[in-house]
Amino acid sequence: MKRFSLLSIALLLAAAPAQAAAVRFEAHVAQQNLTLDQTIELTVTVERDGNQVLQSYRAPQAPDLDLLHTGTSSQMQMSIFNGAQSVRMVEEHQYVYRARKRGSFTIGPAYAKIGGQTLSTQPIVVHVAPVPKNGYSTVAPPSQAQQQMQLAPPPDDAPSNQDLFVDARLDRPKVYVGEQVTATWRLYTQSDILKYRSLAEPKTDDFWSEDLFVPSGALAWDRQVVKGQEYAVALLLKKALFPLKAGKLTVTPLSAEATTLQSAFYANASAERRSQALTVEVMPLPAAGRPAGFQSSNVGQLTLEGAIDRTRVKAGDAITWRLTIKGTGNLRNVQLPPMAELDGFKVYDPTTKVTLNPGDVVSGEKVYTYLLMPTRGGKLTLPKVELPYFDPEAGKYGVARTEPVAITVDGDPTRVEGTAQTGARQENVLSQQIRPIHDRARLRGEVGERLFRGKLAWILLAAPPCLWLLVLIGDALRRRLTRETARSKRRRVRRSARHRLRVAEYHIKASRPSAFFGECARVIYEHLEYRVGAKVEALTLAELRAHLESRGFPKETAEAVVKELENCDFARFAPSASGPGEMRAALRRVRLLLGMIEKARPDDKEVAA
Repeated sequence: MKRFSLLSIALLLAAAPAQAAAVRFEAHVAQQNLTLDQTIELTVTVERDGNQVLQSYRAPQAPDLDLLHTGTSSQMQMSIFNGAQSVRMVEEHQYVYRARKRGSFTIGPAYAKIGGQTLSTQPIVVHVAPVPKNGYSTVAPPSQAQQQMQLAPPPDDAPSNQDLFVDARLDRPKVYVGEQVTATWRLYTQSDILKYRSLAEPKTDDFWSEDLFVPSGALAWDRQVVKGQEYAVALLLKKALFPLKAGKLTVTPLSAEATTLQSAFYANASAERRSQALTVEVMPLPAAGRPAGFQSSNVGQLTLEGAIDRTRVKAGDAITWRLTIKGTGNLRNVQLPPMAELDGFKVYDPTTKVTLNPGDVVSGEKVYTYLLMPTRGGKLTLPKVELPYFDPEAGKYGVARTEPVAITVDGDPTRVEGTAQTGARQENVLSQQIRPIHDRARLRGEVGERLFRGKLAWILLAAPPCLWLLVLIGDALRRRLTRETARSKRRRVRRSARHRLRVAEYHIKASRPSAFFGECARVIYEHLEYRVGAKVEALTLAELRAHLESRGFPKETAEAVVKELENCDFARFAPSASGPGEMRAALRRVRLLLGMIEKARPDDKEVAA
């Protein structure tokens, strides 16, 4: 994967002429002492003069390490002095390795051929120690590049001309009915997100859905390179989907609305983005080898365990029988076969409890709890229970079983049944605190009399016309306030200027000179368009000066406008020459210049009117 940064052009007017420096070819690692649970980050830097050609490059070899990631970034630096131009090319090759075992390992040299000269880096030795038993590492925590390895690979079909988009993907394109497929939605942006909200959740009508991740607060961001452009990435939603039928099933797009820093101060500040729809091919469960009693919802890797609270009971006491299904799959829909009448027991309807484990694969357990009442004494046996299921990983059916359990009942349950029922009737007594019911001879009508007689009736009659009058007055005020007048246009352009200057102040704090001077230039052009009533941004500075003077602008005002626009153009292409002090001075000049533009009196005064 390659990443190309924006060209950084520095116009160094006060420095001595730069001379072509020697080629710099070196390699270094972030840290040489690590543990087995950490990754090794290697960076190879190639810096050369722009006239020197990189004829070939060969990556370093590390046969004892696993290569997890590789990437390349390229940058061109240009300096100009008295018409003489000097260009430097800087390339960085990043490699991320993981050790298979502890020990000392050597990363071989990288080779490059530049201008007919063959260069090589020094070999690097790294020392890998085992993970501490207490679980705490003695080295530095993982860096941002290490954390990025946990991200999914960047989308191949991402739009190359958008700085904000939503990507959706499935972890597999083809599954069986009832087998888990994981759907993930991520937000990619090149600008700071100020506000985000979901407009439409994806519809999964043909699936049983389990939420694996739903953001509960602010989005968590990471960095990723997509088609040579760096994006901030946030996980929006992750679902485990279990198809309910065979065929090609579709998950509808996720629709989201986001407000970025660049669009925060405009009327249509929020941008709506939709992900692509997801399609998965669902295969029917095979008919061959299907065991008797199999239910189509029992798909996964399942086991069955049985347990009773005691094996010896007295007549009249109940037994608790728990059947626990464990494994992976759609455990909420997994069903035991219907429990037939058990010889010697009365079976009550079971209670169920499902417990799912956290993680991307749905797993856990489902517990059926039966209450069994022996109907005769002596030696009784709970039979074995069988759970037929389909294992999608192995592609075949299986049967999970429990073992029979022997139970001894002391006494005759039929002799204690009557006594138990009598005791139940004696204990089932209504509370003495229940209030008695009082009958009325007739219905009361005081509510209707109070509603239609007296002042309340007049208020109800006068309310509709008063509300209608308020609607008419409000509509008239709305039309008056939204009418396009010279004053309203002046308010609008001033409001836009305040917003842009506020963004410019944010760019000063963030040390972004190019963006700051771009905002200043746009403020000036917007004020000029308001005063002359026409677009002037397409004019050259000389044409703009002549146009302003011909429209009646004072000569000093036209000269100040052209001079400030020249300063903005220069600073946008030489950001390193403008520090916070220069930007704040420019901000003060722009504020004064806006006042001069508003005080000017063109020939067609208030053209916008």
